[in-house]
Amino acid sequence: MSTQVEAAETRSRTRDLRDFISMLRRYWVGELLILLATIAVVAVFTALQPRVYSATASGLTQAASGESLSMALAGDTLAKSRAETYVRIATSDAVAKRAATALGAKGTGGLLGSIRANLPSGTAVIEITASANSPDEAAKLANVWVQALADQVKELEAPKDGINDAALSFAPLAAARAPYLPSSPNLQSAFMLALAAGLALAFVYGLLRNHFDRKVRSVAQIEALIDAPVIGIVPSSDLFGERLRVVDQPESDTRQLFAITEALRELRTNLSYVNVDRPPRVIVITSSIPGEGKSTLASNLADAIAAASSNVVLIDCDLRRPTQSGIYSLRGGVGLTDVLSGRLSINDAMQAPGNDPHLRVLGSGRIPPNPSELLGSRTMKELVEALAEVATVILDAPPVLSVTDAAVLSTIADGVVLTVAAKQVTSEQLEKSFRGIVRVRGRVLGAVLNKVPSNGIDAYDYGYYRSDYYYTAKSDDEKPTAAEAATSEASDSTAGEMTEARDSARGERALARRRAAR
Repeated sequence: MSTQVEAAETRSRTRDLRDFISMLRRYWVGELLILLATIAVVAVFTALQPRVYSATASGLTQAASGESLSMALAGDTLAKSRAETYVRIATSDAVAKRAATALGAKGTGGLLGSIRANLPSGTAVIEITASANSPDEAAKLANVWVQALADQVKELEAPKDGINDAALSFAPLAAARAPYLPSSPNLQSAFMLALAAGLALAFVYGLLRNHFDRKVRSVAQIEALIDAPVIGIVPSSDLFGERLRVVDQPESDTRQLFAITEALRELRTNLSYVNVDRPPRVIVITSSIPGEGKSTLASNLADAIAAASSNVVLIDCDLRRPTQSGIYSLRGGVGLTDVLSGRLSINDAMQAPGNDPHLRVLGSGRIPPNPSELLGSRTMKELVEALAEVATVILDAPPVLSVTDAAVLSTIADGVVLTVAAKQVTSEQLEKSFRGIVRVRGRVLGAVLNKVPSNGIDAYDYGYYRSDYYYTAKSDDEKPTAAEAATSEASDSTAGEMTEARDSARGERALARRRAAR
């Protein structure tokens, strides 16, 4: 039991670290800009600062030499002790006056602010560091100050009788040299400070951006927001753009086509397993806001179902901004509104795109003044139920948050599939869409994470993985011969005609029975 707990904690820490790294990589552009901006600001500020040069001269405190070793040790100890006093004397007014006189300066206030005295631990050497606006001035000031300190010490240590030599003395040891580089501002320190500040600001930016970014970005986030699973992840690709069908794309990029096709097949399979006992026959495809790719997903899902030799009818229920007729290049002006008004029969209104015997598309027809009333009518319900007896019915509905049409259609369908565009819809919009469907007792079969990047850090964040090497495609040797192709085409044509005739008859009989009963 403890082993399982430790393993769970390890996985949790690994996931948290991975999420943290992903967060930093996700907003790397803004973080990099902040880092560069911080370095630039510090660089400009540093460049505007006056240049200050520092030079250091040193002097040695020494005692009179003794005749024995013990006297020499005592003298050394005395010198180190008195050196501590001399350090304080080095920054006194008396020494400053001597230095000012030697330099020809008028006052001592400015000189004292430019001098720093230091006594390294355990030594009797005093270091005088002078600062000035030029290298030569700094070196000259340091040397003069050391000499002034020596003169002051000599005066203080001179015996009163004037006969014996002073027991202690201070003498210049090393002269200062003009420095090559300024001591202030320190370019290296400024760069390290700018780098540290920039990294800290970039880190804070990443945390704030991650906290306030409400865009839906992952499968886990969708499943945490709505009480429905993610049943499909569709990659983003130029071959699968807005209002495009995969079956219409040339096989110029087999890997991209394979990735998209497999995603649609997975969605088709997951839909069939949502309810094994009663697979959904009427499915509403919608989204929260416009532009999430729900119409493109609906048409390609219909193609995927038809490719499995299953009958499918796609109905464009977006009676405000219809798109399916344009996607399939169908004859316009004829569609759902004509069937609901009784001007055309269902067989006359449905169209067969291409040579697929299993796919029929019912366009929107003329734009009505009351779309919601038409979609919620009893005639619409009977039409959908009649078609559901012979085929899977896919209803392309308008966005949930734009109009109420999708919520109305959810009451006559087996379930709703919410299209969620990655990095486009917010969590509040997704939750509101889900509540809008559930409020009218509609059922959400699941969500499809659409427009997912297939490469880079985003692909990992959104839970999409693609293998560039594992895909299937027939080689030239495996392509069917002309005779085989002709035979297959003839067989498909015959089967299509038989299926179309049978399904049309069944659909018309079912619709006639419902109208007679009413």
